[in-house]
Amino acid sequence: MRNHHYALGAALLITLAMPWTLAAAADLNAPIDMQAVQLQPQEQNGVRYVQGGIGQDEANALRKTTGYDLHVELSTGPQGKFQSGATVDIQNAQGQPVLSVMDAGPLLYVQLPAGKYKVTGTAQGATTQQWVTVNGKAPTTVNLNWR
Repeated sequence: MRNHHYALGAALLITLAMPWTLAAAADLNAPIDMQAVQLQPQEQNGVRYVQGGIGQDEANALRKTTGYDLHVELSTGPQGKFQSGATVDIQNAQGQPVLSVMDAGPLLYVQLPAGKYKVTGTAQGATTQQWVTVNGKAPTTVNLNWR
């Protein structure tokens, strides 16, 4: 039993030491262990969203999820390491709040009507934002990166 705990601890250390990047999580052909996936669609102010992506299985499962028009990817540094625990705020073109998610990421998928939106992310005391246009035909992806 003691060797089992040692091996598990060593595997966890190796996993934590490996940089988890957006590119590394994009292997959509990898098999998915659905027991490791904890995706729960949620709704706020009539806006449906799902967020997560901790671990490769959950990131791959989320990337295969359909029906969400805006895909927000949260990353940090030039290597694009996944960033979780951010606050993401989305406003419409008129500046009205549409969605606010605390402790988001590293992936946030939102179901929005076509239009222009400002996506603002705050993590570790820093804020980044981008304007995006959702066309209602194909998902729009925005990467909020804290350098």
